[in-house]
Amino acid sequence: MRMICCLPVFLLIVTLSGASPYEGGIPPDPNLKINVILRRGWEKQQLAPPETASDAVFLRRVCLTAAGRLPTAAEARSFLADKSPDKRKKLIDRVLASPEYADLLAMRFADMLRIKSEFPINLWPNAVQAWHRQIRADLLADRSYRDMAREMLTASGSNFRVPHANFFRASADRSPLGLAKIAALTFLGIRLENLPEEEQKRFAEFFSRIRYKSTYEWKEEIVYTDFNPVRIKARALDGETFTINSPDEDPRRVFADWLLEDGNPYFARAAVNRVWHWIFGRGIMPDTDNLALIPGFRERFFNFFRFRTEADSNAPFNPELQAYLEQEFRDSNYSIRHLYRTILNSEAFQATAMNPDPKAVANFASYPVRRLDSEILVDALASVSGGYDRYMSVIPEPFTFLPPSTRAVTIADGSMSTGVLDSFGRPPRDSGRYCERNGASTESQRLYLLNSGTLYRRLSSLPWKLFKGKKINDRQRLDLLYLHLLSRYPTKEEFQTFGRYRKTFAPRQRHRVWPDVAWVLANSKEFLYYH
Repeated sequence: MRMICCLPVFLLIVTLSGASPYEGGIPPDPNLKINVILRRGWEKQQLAPPETASDAVFLRRVCLTAAGRLPTAAEARSFLADKSPDKRKKLIDRVLASPEYADLLAMRFADMLRIKSEFPINLWPNAVQAWHRQIRADLLADRSYRDMAREMLTASGSNFRVPHANFFRASADRSPLGLAKIAALTFLGIRLENLPEEEQKRFAEFFSRIRYKSTYEWKEEIVYTDFNPVRIKARALDGETFTINSPDEDPRRVFADWLLEDGNPYFARAAVNRVWHWIFGRGIMPDTDNLALIPGFRERFFNFFRFRTEADSNAPFNPELQAYLEQEFRDSNYSIRHLYRTILNSEAFQATAMNPDPKAVANFASYPVRRLDSEILVDALASVSGGYDRYMSVIPEPFTFLPPSTRAVTIADGSMSTGVLDSFGRPPRDSGRYCERNGASTESQRLYLLNSGTLYRRLSSLPWKLFKGKKINDRQRLDLLYLHLLSRYPTKEEFQTFGRYRKTFAPRQRHRVWPDVAWVLANSKEFLYYH
């Protein structure tokens, strides 16, 4: 079989020898505040500022990280030919203004918010579609994340007609404690179950008056605050206590006011760490959904319990950077797009990944190499080969069929998946935790990439689609394949390796080299990984 014969080529055709295509770009502005802070942190760790990734690596990295897609060959040609000193900044702005940015961020939010029609969340398709559309529209318009959070925490009404009312619908556990846990995890980055039981109960009082009522429409529910008068006492995580006369005062609104006031450090800290995690694969504080209580709080309120958690060791790699980004986030009216723009323009994001020193990687003085997220990888394979999978629901309530050429990134429903997506670690969206998304490489993934007949047929037809109607020589053909798959030109050594491999075919069979090259490039670490 051709796939078996190609294995030696896998080791030869994509090389790191000679002039590296992965580093040597124009460094970001070292005078940017974020870069000044990063350099101070690296100096304290006795680390040199990183080398800058090449333009080709940067182009690919930005498109995958902020738009969930590969750059086109035309985009790669244009960007690599552009000699403007500010072309990286312009590219970042362009990508962040694109609809694909909203698609990718809506997927990130859907993971966080547990947007799933079936068990155990049971939002059902109407609510899934309504909420996903609302989130995507909010992100495309760069709506303040604080305003989005307030609406999620306080919305009442039909979960089909008031999309953000689904926040408290999307929980397998609708007890006050269950709802408190999802609020703490989503907006504070804290696992409430790590707190003493009494403190959990006091915090859960904010969510003790939420009620649900079915309607005559299939699967619709009304979310509302219980109208029976009651006085409750609740305590927030900074120790502040509240006496709330419900329903004159909605306990959810009291909690939202506490969480979203300018002086509260929890909300901005969790959001900044979450966005850093989305961009780099781990947070400024590594365990992103298990943050510690704010320093000073535990000593004041939990000495009696001798309270300790795993989050005690979850310190930021650069506390000054964390504080700076939190303030930038507040000053931008809680704009996630601004946060992305600030981080993408940093030396940490534009660093080469060629420094394997663990200390450099831990402090983001070397870009962390990791496998593409499941949906992004499947979409990348589909976009280069032109062969998209078909997505449909597995449960007839009712059956949902997505249009052909649907990108996996845009699938609203966590219940709608395929074996390939699941194999590459797509999260089930049951809890909203990061650990649900699995970025590990497995044997089943390798078997699919190396032995899938469907994938091989799609990739084998790729060269003929690209070359059709073009009178170009072998060098130009190889350039086109590399630009299409890796967003760069082949090196001199790679072209020489290709020439040697081509000569192993009989003269009349040398056209067969092109499907092999396409298959090898798509199976390379350079294609499959953020780098």
